[in-house]
Amino acid sequence: MEYDFNTSQLVRDALPDVIERPGKKTIRVLKYYRDTLDTYTDVRSVSNDIWGGKRSRFLPAPQPGEEEEHVDVDFILHLGMIALGWDPDQFRFETIARRDGYKLPGDDGKLVDSDYLKSLGLPEVLSTSLDVEAGWRKVKEDHPHVTSCVSNDAGLYFCEFRLYSSLAESHVTKEFANKKGRVVFEHLPQLHTREGIELARDISVSFITGLADDAMFSGN
Repeated sequence: MEYDFNTSQLVRDALPDVIERPGKKTIRVLKYYRDTLDTYTDVRSVSNDIWGGKRSRFLPAPQPGEEEEHVDVDFILHLGMIALGWDPDQFRFETIARRDGYKLPGDDGKLVDSDYLKSLGLPEVLSTSLDVEAGWRKVKEDHPHVTSCVSNDAGLYFCEFRLYSSLAESHVTKEFANKKGRVVFEHLPQLHTREGIELARDISVSFITGLADDAMFSGN
């Protein structure tokens, strides 16, 4: 499905590096350092890369003399653009991802190797353990007139596989076992005017702050 724009990249770039919250912990937003490819093998590689936490893999770029070489990623938020005939003006906050059923190939012509994923012992469905409903309620509180929903159907294409892949890493990589379920996916509207991107940025910030209040982060 071809578009000459991608709102997810524009919104990612518009997100602040830091979200200040009076009386609460400051949220640091790190962005993956490159645009991802529409191939299933690249999706798997990126998931492992993000959880690996190597500082050079994130923006803003490390500054000369910066000593931090590794970051402990609390959770991953993937962004993707609405397609598939859905309402192009809505925000969707996804909760589950499926292993099988991906019928469309990537740009390299290759399909998801579901049999290989199954051989790793990965289940048919993986779910986020984050409180997506709480994040969505924060969005509704801050932006009551925007169309949004919590969803359990991410579309069985790259958006859903990105969610599945990042959720799967904690099951197949021992070093990431303590990150189980700490991944969410936000579908963004197609509107890519300056005002549309600013709104999507603000809604994403609301969603992130709602997620950050999850009790699992109280000790971080």
